[in-house]
Amino acid sequence: MDATPPEGTASRLERLRVLRRLHEDALNGGEVTIRDFASISREYRAVLLDIESLSPPEQKGDAVDEIAQRRSVRRPVAAPGASRSQRPS
Repeated sequence: MDATPPEGTASRLERLRVLRRLHEDALNGGEVTIRDFASISREYRAVLLDIESLSPPEQKGDAVDEIAQRRSVRRPVAAPGASRSQRPS
């Protein structure tokens, strides 16, 4: 069960993902004793947190959505009833 990549060939995130898979295999394989289950589960949760902290944030939307969001932040909010159609000309 040598799933560790050679040193220097994988990023920390990739090595953590391998470790996550090994923990999942151990927990799902049925070979873990009750005594070891708690410690493997703790390590598994720690690995999941490390992966989450190192993973890039999930992108929501595309470039057009990002531009629209930036514009909405820059533009002041108009007062209620101050639309152009209601202004005298």
